Amino acid sequence: MTNYIGKTIYNRTSRRLGQKLVKNPDHAWVRGAAQIEPIVDPGIFARAQKLLAERRVEIPENEMLLRLRLTLRRRGKLNSRIINTTLGLNHVSAYVKHFGSLRKAYALIGYESPRDCDWIDTREFWAAEQAKLATELAEVLRNDLGLRPELAPDGIGVDVEGRRVVSFLVARRLARRGEDHAAQWKAYRRQISSGLLAVMRLDAANREIEDYVLLPGSLRLGRYVWLSSGSLRRHRGRFTGERGALFAAIKATLAKTTRAALTSSAPPKKRSRSGQPKAKGFGGRRSRCGGTKSHR
Repeated sequence: MTNYIGKTIYNRTSRRLGQKLVKNPDHAWVRGAAQIEPIVDPGIFARAQKLLAERRVEIPENEMLLRLRLTLRRRGKLNSRIINTTLGLNHVSAYVKHFGSLRKAYALIGYESPRDCDWIDTREFWAAEQAKLATELAEVLRNDLGLRPELAPDGIGVDVEGRRVVSFLVARRLARRGEDHAAQWKAYRRQISSGLLAVMRLDAANREIEDYVLLPGSLRLGRYVWLSSGSLRRHRGRFTGERGALFAAIKATLAKTTRAALTSSAPPKKRSRSGQPKAKGFGGRRSRCGGTKSHR
């Protein structure tokens, strides 16, 4: 808000290549005084800041937990929506800041969410697996196809000449609704809109990779990718059981795409003139009988 009085502040946040956005401490901020024309008098601004500071109430952590426990007793359950809409409770972000996560705050009041949170605990592990596969594939494409691949900024894909060609996704297996229901998987697609999707489908416990599925880049956009035995045929997906077979399928697809791109970009060949009549080249005139008459 200091820009209202002509001051600017930079470097509040930063992000290294391929890493998460982080908040920088106050001493790392870059401040500039009188950089822009102020629209608020500094005296008025100072008084407003003082009023805001006096209005803010800091609630101790034990009081935050007590209020959370009372809300649980009244509502019977807890989630982000209940916390954010209950009068007197801090925002979810405050509980995350003070206790590390909502799950840790729940544990301190003896509450266990019915939601399966094992996936959250293993998220970093699978993110590392995605980055590992992307690195290995980039090396394969460089050595076998002569491409110049680069790791994507998000760390889970491979780019070639600034264009995303492959992204690695992790699909966790969902609980079956009944014995007669087919197995289903769900993968978070992020904002990826181009390139192949190499999906790691996990086993029933979501602890190990069960198999791999390669999906075309023309797959309909959406935040999530839903997979089942029927959806593979619908999406024209290719099933592979091993990592080597997955890489081979990716190489074959990219090699075909590269050849098609080279063919379409090649200049058109000139027509040969060997089939054209050469009679006019000798200065002759074509007769009615198909021959030529010479001029003396």
